[in-house]
Amino acid sequence: MKIILGNAVSDEFGHARGGDPGDQKQKNEPDFSGEVKLQNFYMNKKGWDILRWKKVQNAVVASKLMKIACNNKNIGYSQSDRYGIIKSGIDTKKPVNCDCSTLVREVVQETLGKSVPDFSTEDEVAVLQKTGAFAKTISYEPGTTLYDGDILVTKTKGHTAIVVEGMPRRNPFAEPLTNVTSTVNAKKTGCQHYISTGEGVQWVQYELCRNGYQKQIDASGGIDGQCGSKTVSCIEAFQRKKDLEVDGICGKMTRAELKR
Repeated sequence: MKIILGNAVSDEFGHARGGDPGDQKQKNEPDFSGEVKLQNFYMNKKGWDILRWKKVQNAVVASKLMKIACNNKNIGYSQSDRYGIIKSGIDTKKPVNCDCSTLVREVVQETLGKSVPDFSTEDEVAVLQKTGAFAKTISYEPGTTLYDGDILVTKTKGHTAIVVEGMPRRNPFAEPLTNVTSTVNAKKTGCQHYISTGEGVQWVQYELCRNGYQKQIDASGGIDGQCGSKTVSCIEAFQRKKDLEVDGICGKMTRAELKR
């Protein structure tokens, strides 16, 4: 799956400071050439930390706002007057500038509908975590699933971006109408009506990822529609966390909690 980021990169001269307001390098929409632009995912040499929205709706809004910003020719880059975007907003009709952190800050402010304290990439994670809008920060590793709206921040001062095209935050798979567990666990628990393969399993795996069990699901083969022992272990861990019966069977009550 192709992952697309939205971010502020450099001014029209390739520098950090001194650029004119507005995007002098934008040629087309969607904009993959501008000062503030879309680009294919890349692994930053400093590594990425991931801030993931708790609420799906916030993630959807944030990804859309960042895409609008990248395609708005009135938003350029310069650290000299980086607060122009904060004063004028994502949909500005007059030329302004930003840098990578003020752009992300404005996206977050417009998503939440409230002011967020100023930050740089050095303290971005700490400041955004204090808003209460994000789940526990996770570290990106090769193969980690990235979702629409995920905010990427380098592990040390450097850069920040938002995923505008990744795995949809709304589950793209059909919810199962019966229990989901492995064949081995079904025999162990006496569960007679269940599925262990197919789209219904993918739905459960997707929701487990969204609820913080992404690394475990990725380690078991990803959202592959195969319910094996590791997927069952994730179901049990989730049930334990939610004070449900810990049987490794994703039934109606477990599915309801997964959707919350």
